[in-house]
Amino acid sequence: MNEIMAEEISAQSNTNDIWMDDQACEKARLSRDSRFDGKFYTAVLTTGIFCRPICPARPPKSENVRYYPNAIQAQQAGFQPCKRCIPEQAPALSLPVKMKQITQALENSDSSIATLAQQFDISERQLNRLFIKEFGVAPSKFLHHQRLLLARKLITTTALPITDVCFAAGFQSIRRFNEAIKKAYLCTPSELRKNKKVSTDKNTVTVLLPYRPPFDWPLMLSFLRHRQMSNVEQVTEQSYARVFQIDEIQGWLEVTHHKSKQALVLQVHMSDYKCLSQVINNVKRMFDLDADMNAIHNQLKQNPLLAKVISTYPGLRLPGCWDIFEFSIRAILGQQISVKAATTYAARIATRYGKTSIENPYGLTNVFPSWKELQHAEYEELGFTKARIATLKVWLAFYQHNQDIFYTYSSVADLEKTLTQLKGIGPWTVNYIAMRGLSDPDAFPSADLGIIKALTTTTYGETNKPSNKDILAMAEQWRPWRAYAAIYLWHSLSLNNNN
Repeated sequence: MNEIMAEEISAQSNTNDIWMDDQACEKARLSRDSRFDGKFYTAVLTTGIFCRPICPARPPKSENVRYYPNAIQAQQAGFQPCKRCIPEQAPALSLPVKMKQITQALENSDSSIATLAQQFDISERQLNRLFIKEFGVAPSKFLHHQRLLLARKLITTTALPITDVCFAAGFQSIRRFNEAIKKAYLCTPSELRKNKKVSTDKNTVTVLLPYRPPFDWPLMLSFLRHRQMSNVEQVTEQSYARVFQIDEIQGWLEVTHHKSKQALVLQVHMSDYKCLSQVINNVKRMFDLDADMNAIHNQLKQNPLLAKVISTYPGLRLPGCWDIFEFSIRAILGQQISVKAATTYAARIATRYGKTSIENPYGLTNVFPSWKELQHAEYEELGFTKARIATLKVWLAFYQHNQDIFYTYSSVADLEKTLTQLKGIGPWTVNYIAMRGLSDPDAFPSADLGIIKALTTTTYGETNKPSNKDILAMAEQWRPWRAYAAIYLWHSLSLNNNN
């Protein structure tokens, strides 16, 4: 077992230590400082309720308050979630990459704890220790709590039938679902929904996805709009929409910004809602909703160039993707050609090999094909070069047998070492896939022309173009946020163009 890797995960965990200092928590609670929303929770002994630090209710006396690092531990201690600040709607904590991989694998599969540990090459004991260190509970209790949170959110905010809520939240039987809700919230699912203002549309589900500010929603949409596949996605100045397929389940979704809250609004329609939690996780990753931008900025703004970009675009985040396979194909298509050309090629693949999409309000016609649907694709009619077709076929053959590597890799360096052995796949492609396809915060395409241009300086009329070695050395100070440095460097070029 790779216990060394597990120790590295453990060393990176618990980066949000504010909750351990009761005095700091007290100040944040009394000031209702939104920067600490989701970083700790306030439990009140006299009421048996736990709240977010931004709760609008009258602050309780200090002697009646206890602090918890997460909602799981507060609820495990017997406290009920506040009905005013709704703890389940707090922004999620930013986790180390490996812990995020493990938690997502736990939530998105039916695998046992033993299988999960084997998948990540660590022992069950070590996996258990990591969850207790990060969340205060074992993996099984963490998963149970995540299901309860989603169930409560769906019950109290949507008109989705209770039976559908049960399976959408990941429960395997109605009886166990009812028992879990009653034990956690001291009422039945129907009683929990009673008198709640829920959506009246039973054909779609609307979910609030909170984030910790700053977040520049128009800038995120602008980035995605220049890369949209017209038959799969629709990006306007206010919204992002797309059609999708997970296994045999088709659906469409639209993401907008809430009119008054620091949150995105996800509207989903699916032929079956049992994959709803996966859709939510995909969207959260796509729009980088779990990032703690203040922590990232504090490190990166020590560089004058990055500081200038951050001051101009404080809400700039790392745009992710809907699906890693779809993005990997798009990254290969984008090698050494323009963004517009790569997007056109991707749309052609969707039209030629993707299934006809479910009926949707946006006129979108195709879902992007899975690796199985591209397994025997020839691409000759799509205008690709022979070299690009060869690379796509090499990639498909590799992906078919090695797709787990994208969820269990130990570092970007190791991923690069493995993938660059494939003909046609270079360091830039690997890092771009890791950066936007896997949302790895430390991925860094150092050979990117935009990054080179951004770091090129002119002194007394002489141009100083940095070598790749120079760029990598400079980027060491930006770890573990090099991917954010990359996106800021790209945006620094637009600052120069505007001057």
